Amino acid sequence: MVDALDSKSISRKGSRGSSPRPGTNSADPAPDPRLARALLPVLLHELNNHTQYLTALGALDASNSALPNQGEGLACTALEVEELGWLLGLCAGGYGADLLRDRSEADGIGPLVRFVRKALRRIARDLERADREVPALSPRLGWRGAWRVGEFLFWCASASETALAWELEAEGDALLLTCRVSPSALTVLVPVDDIAQAEVGPDWIRFRIAARTQP
Repeated sequence: MVDALDSKSISRKGSRGSSPRPGTNSADPAPDPRLARALLPVLLHELNNHTQYLTALGALDASNSALPNQGEGLACTALEVEELGWLLGLCAGGYGADLLRDRSEADGIGPLVRFVRKALRRIARDLERADREVPALSPRLGWRGAWRVGEFLFWCASASETALAWELEAEGDALLLTCRVSPSALTVLVPVDDIAQAEVGPDWIRFRIAARTQP
């Protein structure tokens, strides 16, 4: 457990179900666009910054001037724009457009967590240690697994008046997300089915994000 969570105070016992699948079939719930709506302005702002930088580099190239730092900034921008492409694809999925299909990024959770925090700070909410190391995203979970992590963090942090303490760990291909927030504060933010399938304590809730077992 992370320092902000006392692992001794949170029992691993009790009933626990699976979150709705990260999968594509007619049984999947309708998309909830709340996180996508919160993230999109943040992502567009970042893209605008990169566009301005690339425009400035284009002006330097047109005047036969050397690129600053031997082009290191251009390489950094390329990596960050690739990351933003992944996040925009996640947002599209949040709106219901499955552009990423079966695509999965092993390192795809970390960038999403960082941008969820940026979105939260726009509404005077926060996450503890959003830049921490997080488990790799299993291909079995795909992009929907990452999106579920983002949704739960966004909803739980929105209900917390202080920076949300949280822990994300792997359990095989599944992910366990524990948030230090009173479950009673989540009733108007988190779908009822998700709360019903989670483990809960007096001041914490744990979601299990897993691929659906095929019959």
